[in-house]
Amino acid sequence: MMLQSIFEACRAAAPMLANHLWQSTWFAVAVGTLTLAFRKNRARIRFALWLAVSVKFLVPFSLLVSLGAVVSRPHPVAMASPSFYAVFEQASQPFAASAPSTHAHAQRTDLLSLLPGALAAAWICGFLVVTGTWWMRWRRIAALVRSALPLAEGREVEALRQLEQACGARAPVPLLVSQQSMEPGVFGILRPVLLWPAGISQHLPDPHLRSILAHELEHVRRRDNLAAALHMLVEAVFWFHPAVWWVGAELVEERERACDEQVLRLGNQPSIYAESILRACKFCVEAPLTCVSGVAGSNLKRRIVRIMNQQLGNNLSIGGKLLLAAIGLAAISAPVAVGVFNAPQLRAQQPQTVAAPAIAFDAVSVRPSTAVGDNTGILAEPNKFTATGATVQSLISFAYGVQDYQVLGAPDWIGADHYDIDATWKDPAGSEAGMAEMPPPLSPRPPASASGTRNIVAIRLGGGQLHGMLQTLLAQKFNLKFSRETRDLPIYNLVVAPSGSRLTPTPSSPPPPVAPSGKPMISVRVGITNGNLEFAAKGGSSAVLAALLSEQLHRKIVDKTGLAGQYDIDFHLPQGQSAAQDFSAALEDQLGLRLEPAQAPVDVLVVQQVEKPAEN
Repeated sequence: MMLQSIFEACRAAAPMLANHLWQSTWFAVAVGTLTLAFRKNRARIRFALWLAVSVKFLVPFSLLVSLGAVVSRPHPVAMASPSFYAVFEQASQPFAASAPSTHAHAQRTDLLSLLPGALAAAWICGFLVVTGTWWMRWRRIAALVRSALPLAEGREVEALRQLEQACGARAPVPLLVSQQSMEPGVFGILRPVLLWPAGISQHLPDPHLRSILAHELEHVRRRDNLAAALHMLVEAVFWFHPAVWWVGAELVEERERACDEQVLRLGNQPSIYAESILRACKFCVEAPLTCVSGVAGSNLKRRIVRIMNQQLGNNLSIGGKLLLAAIGLAAISAPVAVGVFNAPQLRAQQPQTVAAPAIAFDAVSVRPSTAVGDNTGILAEPNKFTATGATVQSLISFAYGVQDYQVLGAPDWIGADHYDIDATWKDPAGSEAGMAEMPPPLSPRPPASASGTRNIVAIRLGGGQLHGMLQTLLAQKFNLKFSRETRDLPIYNLVVAPSGSRLTPTPSSPPPPVAPSGKPMISVRVGITNGNLEFAAKGGSSAVLAALLSEQLHRKIVDKTGLAGQYDIDFHLPQGQSAAQDFSAALEDQLGLRLEPAQAPVDVLVVQQVEKPAEN
């Protein structure tokens, strides 16, 4: 069951992931092209550019867009986005979560519907293989470090301390001697140590020894192990993407080249340095992990040629620095600007803070309640409103015509604490009387022996005077303040199954009564009988069914069936089934409909403040 939920989440997030991969891939290509412009400069510049590509794989542009939406100030009127930002947003997000049409869905095979789950399973397997392999290699190197002995004196220690003093190192790097033949390398991220193979010093005269130690000390100063570990995380998460392995190879190449350049800048002779690298490679075995910075990394032949030719790379000119700064600023500011310019369109449609409406009850009593189960409900009469065992969550949903998944940022107690409310008003004009009780929760279910039907919804009260008074009550008694927003959230699309719809059309009969708001009053029953959840609607529609299912699954369900007309809907879900896939299977079997995960904008209420009321 949990694995199925993971597969559904992956399928719903597929468009978002595809957009992120699209953006990261083009970012990698753009930076790769940019490095050609700096090919004659120092290697550390190109290393920083490739590291930015690696970080980009972990930071979606959508986060920066959201940041722009947060920091932007709302405008009183909606403003049209400049065409540049519209084009940028469309180009950076070519994959949209769109629901297939009924005809297209009817042609979909069961094998295709299993593809997202299969891809999710393949990713999990690949992630475990990559991380497992690296973990085993890391443990092997960690065992070498634990078995190594610290070296407190000798010409190696003296040379290392002299180099540390020359480069202004903040703390001495411990030198450990290992009996294994692994190349000299720096192990560790926060507290690095230099692992030195026993016996290698006999093959290295003092100038050669200093060159090797200078190379390793430069790795420590640059914190190369931290950068390598970061990219190892990127490779584990995006192991299927060729670009991350290409970026990893470029990082190692430029890392070693940057260290070589610094060693030569310290005054070491190119011939001596090149010979020291060859001697170390002849004597030792290369480290098995990129996050262990050794002396033999990258292409050895190409490194030796560069060292002998003293290809140190030029310092970055003022123009180059300004160019890099402008590019970096543009890469960050462009998605933020998209969020800034799009935010007014989303926010200008609704007031930021909803104040109490002018209409109110004449008398209100709010007190904690202990009523549960069959004793709870909301009753509206011509001059009286009564709520027994109601939660603030249910009152918000009733007053503003939203469901619980559309209320965000609220504390948990609004769905756990129950209240009894008695309210009266003198003028019932414009109100709609009827009975409306809260929809039944899916869990916990009543025992199998339970009988009878409860939680009947005779009429879903429309907007009008009653809802306005309830909104005033929430603002005055619970100090409710919130803002309206539109956010991309997971949803379900209600579509026709491949087998075709089996909804029963409502026989010809007089039209249903109409409420004062002008909406038809449809009789709907939602109940639990003998533990089984049941829906029934006379003269309902597929949109009504979508609304009822949405209340049970706590997620927006959009009617994509394309079915018009009225139907007598009779749907039931056996006891013990409550997940979305259970609903979808039962819908397909009984009504010829099914649910499909998707992503779409959803209007939400973001609670800014809500308080428990004082008893009165």
